[in-house]
Amino acid sequence: MSYMTEANAIAAALRGTPITRPSRRPTSPTPRNLAVLAYMREFFQQNDQLPPMSAIAAHFGVEVSAAYEQTLALRRFGLVELNAVGKLRFVRAEVNTDSKVER
Repeated sequence: MSYMTEANAIAAALRGTPITRPSRRPTSPTPRNLAVLAYMREFFQQNDQLPPMSAIAAHFGVEVSAAYEQTLALRRFGLVELNAVGKLRFVRAEVNTDSKVER
């Protein structure tokens, strides 16, 4: 923490006002997020499974940790989710089971 950040935090605490910081996270998917999602869809069509992190990293020429961060962003935006065993999957449309079917 820099000296000024620490000084501002102390001053805010003395005044009794919380420090608010603007969020640096985007509120919608970035072009890179959408490119990763498009690649995941393409890979799924060809292989019937989502790509491993190493394949995403190799495709975009980045480290595996960067590919993981992209998939975390996709999860935050609700475009992919984890299944019961912790693997990524595309978000499924929810089915309303409360509706009555009449014949």
